[in-house]
Amino acid sequence: MSDEPTPGVSGLGRRILLGLGGSMVLLGGLLGFFVGANGGEALNELTLFGVLTVPVSPVAMTLYGMIVVAAAIGLLYSAVSLASRYDSNAH
Repeated sequence: MSDEPTPGVSGLGRRILLGLGGSMVLLGGLLGFFVGANGGEALNELTLFGVLTVPVSPVAMTLYGMIVVAAAIGLLYSAVSLASRYDSNAH
């Protein structure tokens, strides 16, 4: 068996991560829709950190869920990209 690495498809990992990230953003929106549709009866608005007030409606919660998930994934992706720049074992 050879110790040489096998060539892969250029950019495949990035496409997979973008697809997974997009799926997670859509899932966050779907869960936000369910929370907004079912939580509006018990709570009219949601105050976040004493700064932002969001109405509990399906549209608002969908947008909020998508934005929060996209921000979290973007932050993690940025941290990994930054760390990979300093990887001394990278080829």
